[in-house]
Amino acid sequence: MSAQLDTLAADKSYTSLYAKNAPTRGLHALNMREKRFPLSTARNNPKLAAMWSQAKTLTWDAATDIPYAQFDHSKYSKEQLDAGRLSWSRRAWTEYTGIVESPALCIRLCLEGNQSIEAKFLLAAKVFEEARHCEASFLLAEAMGGYVQEPPPGDAIQKMLVAGFRDRMAFNPEVSSEAAIAGWHCISEGIAYDIFQARYRRTTEPATKEVIRLISQDEVRHVELGWAYLEQRTKELSRSEVKMIETVVRDVIENVELKGFHATFMLADAATSVLREAEAIAADAGLGFCAPDEEHQVFVNSIKRIRERFAPMGITIPHYAEIE
Repeated sequence: MSAQLDTLAADKSYTSLYAKNAPTRGLHALNMREKRFPLSTARNNPKLAAMWSQAKTLTWDAATDIPYAQFDHSKYSKEQLDAGRLSWSRRAWTEYTGIVESPALCIRLCLEGNQSIEAKFLLAAKVFEEARHCEASFLLAEAMGGYVQEPPPGDAIQKMLVAGFRDRMAFNPEVSSEAAIAGWHCISEGIAYDIFQARYRRTTEPATKEVIRLISQDEVRHVELGWAYLEQRTKELSRSEVKMIETVVRDVIENVELKGFHATFMLADAATSVLREAEAIAADAGLGFCAPDEEHQVFVNSIKRIRERFAPMGITIPHYAEIE
């Protein structure tokens, strides 16, 4: 034992992390225990297998593969540049959420040795992919005049930046792995991807368009990971287990997405948001965003597609009269 541990043990201020009487910590404190064996490596989902092969070859470097230096400031007003850099800073904050919370879902799936090995591989790769999305977003903000490190004081978007996926779903024993994947990958990632595609079509600035294209190349895989996994997995679940997925999915739609996490047009009129105004200005300038009415229609269409894809699994998404 090291001298430092000897000293701690002598005054009883430290209990070895490996002692028999060490307190229960981490996931064990939540009664979540790993069942690693038997560790299945079966490749029984062709769609996931294809995605994993793709993930290993479709790589890009956020620092060197995007022509930030070619961004022409002379084409934009100061108001447009400020709006663009603030909006892309917000995108970096959102992508950072993926870095913080993606590992939680990977860990959750890895607690179960019999879960799809390809889904685990894809979730592990996703952490790196979210990191380069974050890097590309803050480098683009820098190119527009400077990355902004935090939201404006008191801005309504502040509470939207941390969706709490890690603690509410991934590390919540009352929520199944399947429900967690459905809530994040099919709902949140699906809506984000659809909005991103609309932004790509509207964008005219070359570096910005390339950032969106490359991020979308990864994001579509994140979305389809959720659908490919669930299309097969739900056939193996009981009706009550599928019902749990439905409950979580509706919760995420109603308490995350309909509150404006990915679509700022959803922020209530009573909630002030500089970010909402900034995105509208950036959209008019062709700097990577959509006008509120366009984003609204994309959001509605996304919910409709999600509803259609869940239906064959026995999962019902209601009609949301307030937006549809």
